[in-house]
Amino acid sequence: MVATEVEESGADWDLTSYFDELGDDAYRGFRETLAADVDALLGDARSLASLDAGSVERWVALLGRLEDASARSAHLASFLGCLRAADSRDEVAQREAASAAAARVELEKVFVELRERLRSVDDEAFAELLAAPALERATHFVERMRERAQTSMSGELETLAAELDVTGLSAWGRLYNQLAAKLEFDLELPGQESRRLPVAMTRSLLEDTDPELRRAAQAGANRAWQGVADTTAACLNAISGTRLALYRRRGVGHFLEPALRDADISRRTLDTLLDTVKSRREVARRYLRRKAAILGRERLGFQDTLAPLPLSTERIPWEDGRRQVLRAFGKRYPALQKFAKGAFERRWIDYSPRAGKAPGGFCTGSSVIDESRVFLTYNGAPGDVSTLAHELGHAFHGFVMRGMRPWSRRYPMTLAETASTFAEQVVIDEVLSDTGAKREERAIVLDGRLTDAAVFLLNIPMRFQFEKAVYEERADGELSVTRLCELMSEAQRDCFADALADDELDPWYWASKLHFYITGISFYNFPYTFGYLFSLGIFARAQAEGPAFLPRYESLLRETGAGSAEQVAHNTLGIDLTTPDFWNASIDLIEQDLDRYIPLVDELFPEG
Repeated sequence: MVATEVEESGADWDLTSYFDELGDDAYRGFRETLAADVDALLGDARSLASLDAGSVERWVALLGRLEDASARSAHLASFLGCLRAADSRDEVAQREAASAAAARVELEKVFVELRERLRSVDDEAFAELLAAPALERATHFVERMRERAQTSMSGELETLAAELDVTGLSAWGRLYNQLAAKLEFDLELPGQESRRLPVAMTRSLLEDTDPELRRAAQAGANRAWQGVADTTAACLNAISGTRLALYRRRGVGHFLEPALRDADISRRTLDTLLDTVKSRREVARRYLRRKAAILGRERLGFQDTLAPLPLSTERIPWEDGRRQVLRAFGKRYPALQKFAKGAFERRWIDYSPRAGKAPGGFCTGSSVIDESRVFLTYNGAPGDVSTLAHELGHAFHGFVMRGMRPWSRRYPMTLAETASTFAEQVVIDEVLSDTGAKREERAIVLDGRLTDAAVFLLNIPMRFQFEKAVYEERADGELSVTRLCELMSEAQRDCFADALADDELDPWYWASKLHFYITGISFYNFPYTFGYLFSLGIFARAQAEGPAFLPRYESLLRETGAGSAEQVAHNTLGIDLTTPDFWNASIDLIEQDLDRYIPLVDELFPEG
């Protein structure tokens, strides 16, 4: 059973390479210098001549200064994000984060000035700018600046939008984050004393073997979310409504266009991906139906979709989980193991359950110090080991790109999951290939892998379908709490079909899922399915080609910021992402896992 006790001690990670202490002289000096540099940049951007042969040198110099200031701003945001996630009750960190967000508006104003000038620049002058040696490996970023300029308002209105973002759009996101981080629920089980737990623990509880615990965890967490439903609905309506208003003024043709730009893929690629997944989702449903039989149910409840097999498993202590990850990395990817060892030794990971700790897991980093930090809540469930490997994969991506200029590291989310999912598969495949592993161990690992597949083939498309429906209806007015619950239930019915019991869906998922409230990017969902299937295909190549493939893999990671996702895939590995072939091949791998899984669990859990 997953532990349900929470600690009160501080964070595990060491953030001193960012700053020794929040508010010390070095921190204050950093912020003051950054503010002065951004102020000077803004003045120079406003007086910058139109781009032509005579002004290229000045443009290149200003872009270089802007890149440096952007990297320092990201360094500050990463540090403050770590502090806020580690303890949502830290009012000083919350205040500093809000202050830094306001300061970033001034940096955004510089981009506004440049985009306004780039909107009307001719192709010849722009080509001359891109040819400047000082912009080597930054050209894709600059090209995307020009593309965004085509759907921008006037400089005056974009500046106003940037200023209002701090107290408008982003403020709604911050409100949700604070609410989610502080929200607690009562875990009520028959014959046991009620326990007060942070909602951050919900996912780990849903991965417990005890069906009553899973049911109680979802019911308790949903009661907590229902208690703040008016607030979360207001956040979601404000975020989507603000975006739609800005899209209209910017001449954006469809609300998906900004998401596609952020993902750096075409609509054709997205439609191909989603259509292929839709045509193959029966693979995941088949798994969930068999899982229901194993758990003694006709149909699973939503709270059971992450449930492990009912086999005797003990909680995996942190040290054992760490050793398991390092052992797998060492056997299959020594460079990844060496990096991960360093991350543990240098205390880059915050893993302990604590009151006030934000839910979820993430990896953040800074090009200023060439370091990453990993955040998760480790409760000893098998999924927590996978999460650890996943986030270390993200950090390894940053490590591979160390020393590269900041703008060349700005890869889209579609490619951001490549290294993380790859690292997860390394850990999973190590168990499956171990001839000495018991069939129970293999079944547990295969089940975890198929659980992930169900998330990416069913749950993520469900989130996309829900969010798309929200934007379609939000154009006509605000959505009520009741309507949001209806849309979520409809999306779950469509994607999961009869794999879930109709009376045990989770209509409150829209309130509990942080991804709907991220204000820096919309549709924080489909890139996960993209990244998962993309990484599966890459991992299959690694298995087929052996160690010789790893240098090509690292080359792919280094190029993730050098072009669109389609360009990077084609240029590094010759993959065409606009046709179903690659996506179907990745789903074939999932089906192969299912074909191995069924006879194995048939032995362990005979039907009838």
